[in-house]
Parts: sequence; C-alpha cells; structure tokens
Amino acid sequence: MFDLDSKAFKGKAITALRGSALAALLLVALSFSLAPSNAADLSKVPPTEAEFKIAKDNLAAAPKDFKAHLALAELYKRAGSNREAVKEYAATTELNPSCYVAYHQMAYSNPDSATVEAAIERLNKLKEEKPRDLLLRVALSELLEQRKEFYHAARTLVDLLYQNAVPEQHVAKVNSRIRLLLGKAKDMQTLEKARGLEDEMEVVPPPLPEASLRRNLHASKIKEPKVMPGVGHAPLLP
Repeated sequence: MFDLDSKAFKGKAITALRGSALAALLLVALSFSLAPSNAADLSKVPPTEAEFKIAKDNLAAAPKDFKAHLALAELYKRAGSNREAVKEYAATTELNPSCYVAYHQMAYSNPDSATVEAAIERLNKLKEEKPRDLLLRVALSELLEQRKEFYHAARTLVDLLYQNAVPEQHVAKVNSRIRLLLGKAKDMQTLEKARGLEDEMEVVPPPLPEASLRRNLHASKIKEPKVMPGVGHAPLLP
C-alpha cells in the first residue's frame, strides 16, 4: 500500500530477505507505483507441480527458514488454497516476526480468528520493541481492519504520525488510509445504532390504542361509556 519503488524501501526489503528472490516478490506484491506492464501479476498465475515440489523440498531441507515457508505460502495463495497459505504465513511470522509481507498477505487470505489474534499479539509486542517501524504498524492496522476494529486500526497509524515516524513521501497515503478506516468505523457505528433501534422495537411491543388514550389516568377518572338501555345489556331470559 506504499510506494516501495523508492530506493529506501527496496534496500530495506532486499536486506530483510537477505538478497533472496523473495525480495522481488515483496516489491511486486506491495508496490502500488509499478504499472501492470512493468510487473507481472503472479497472483493470477496458477503454480505448477514442479514449483510446489521445489518449494516443499526446500522447506523439508530447511524447516526453520522463514523464506521457505513464505515461498510455499505464496504458491498456496496462487493456487487458491487460502487455508494452507495462512498456515505458512503464520509459520513465517513465528520464525521472523518482522516479516511485513507475511502479515500483509495473511490479512488478505481470509485468515481464521485464532491466527489473526496470534499475529496481532505478536505485532503488539513488536510495537514496543520497534515503535517507529512503519511497515509493522501498517501490518497491525491491516489485521485489525480484518477483525473489523476500524477505529483501533486507524489509531495505530495516527500514533505513528504523532511520533513523526512516517517518511514525508508516505504521509499522504497514511492519512488517506486513516480517513478510510475512520469512515468505516463511522459506518459501522451507524449500522449498530440502527440495529439497536430495530431490536428495541422488536422487544418492546407498541402500546394498545386504549392504553395510549388512558395513560396516566386514575381508575376513578375513567367513566363507563353511556349505553342505551337494551343495547349491549339485554337481560337474560327467565
């Protein structure tokens, strides 16, 4: 969601992934500045059996290598197997808690609530260790958004702005995302209020017309209606 075409972000991504081929994946997956003609959309290309075999062999050879888990996760995501992809993204973040791309991809792979909860807990701990890390704060915001905690997702980024931890070239995009999240929070609040009114109307039945007319009147003040003799009070036959 940020312009990762800048030298600073490219350098950070490549360093984080130790110069591996996954650095290219990070740039393609997250850069919004690349035109479609300049970057192939790998997410729409189904993986081959050969790719799966290589990825699984690499993982078997190095089960503690977060890059191997991330590579396999990407293949599962391309294959439409989100459940398996989420497991591998989670394994990636366990081995390398600072791997933003794993959190980002996880957030948009229909993760289960338990996995999201664990990832959020991990990112909250990292927030204390790396309070000015923009990518990790964005990852936390994305996962909170998936949990529909829109206000907290926005607040996470607002705090970063107050710390002057957002590079000038990304301030506009961060502000745009904050506005989007606050808009979602407001819409949800409006919807919840509307649902609350509907529930209240269902629980409390409307008063009967007679009760409405006689509300707050003492019994002594309610006079019996006058009825003509023989009408409505016909005597019983002997």
